[in-house]
Amino acid sequence: MQANLLLPLFSKQARRYQAIYYLLTGKRTVSNLSAGLAYQLLPYFHFYPKLSQDDYQAALQQLVEQHYAKIQATDKTIQLTSLGQVVQARLLQRGFWPTTYNYWQDGDWQLQWERLLLSVQVISNYQHHHAHYTPLATQPLVQNEIRHWFYRCGRTQQQQFVEELSATTAQLTPNQANLLVNSLRSSSYPGVSDFQLSLSLSLTASELILARVTVLSAFLRKVQQFPQSAPLRQVFQFPTTILSLGSTRTYELWRSGQPWSEIVQHSYQKESTLLEHLLEAAILMPDFDFDQPRLQQLVAANPESYFGQRLLEIQELRQGVQDD
Repeated sequence: MQANLLLPLFSKQARRYQAIYYLLTGKRTVSNLSAGLAYQLLPYFHFYPKLSQDDYQAALQQLVEQHYAKIQATDKTIQLTSLGQVVQARLLQRGFWPTTYNYWQDGDWQLQWERLLLSVQVISNYQHHHAHYTPLATQPLVQNEIRHWFYRCGRTQQQQFVEELSATTAQLTPNQANLLVNSLRSSSYPGVSDFQLSLSLSLTASELILARVTVLSAFLRKVQQFPQSAPLRQVFQFPTTILSLGSTRTYELWRSGQPWSEIVQHSYQKESTLLEHLLEAAILMPDFDFDQPRLQQLVAANPESYFGQRLLEIQELRQGVQDD
């Protein structure tokens, strides 16, 4: 990968580079999520799901060789040098890094992008009577979703879809709209090649991808304002909960007021796993109540435990983020 594109993830303060890798590739553990909270990188969870460990390590080594960063092998941390901070600031000033992207709100950007590409392709080709073509989406999941969407509402509400798409695009900045529209393709509308777009925007291929994520994020925020019944809104799958399946169940039982002993008794999982579910909720849920008496009682039972120490750490981290 293009090594300098990792710079926005690092700081002049030391950060655990392996935790950042796991965050980028979507490994959901309390430790990794806590690191994301501490480094204010939680929005980039699952951002590079296919990033290999070898490519990541090679990129880190390149940053070190360029004197942009230094690594402490003993505690496995990385921090930016003064030169690295300058290069990081210049990169961010160019405007393509997706500072507004948020996985927990926008969903998986790669799947969302494919949903947009394929829905536009399907409607355009249908209107121009092109029945045989290669779908732009490579994910079977997305292909099935858009097929069902088309027969459910896309075909009968195609004009409304086009109007909603045009209205949403018009709300973007001129540069964002230009990038979005020129990225769309169909048999009757070839769009602009990625190579041409990269040249016109003075971006590398990797930078162009990030610029698209920036535009996609702005686009999705506007789409979310449409009613659930709107055909454009139905194209996309937005997160309904930011917690994992197990954490959602545990947290719902907890919020219902059920005694912790009963939650543990009726669960097929170990108490330590259930406590990790609460820690995940403490990290991710905006309305998590750290001052709740029941929670304080749970901590008081063993304040020196992993759960008690982690909960205190998470509370301090969240307070620090709010203060910033």
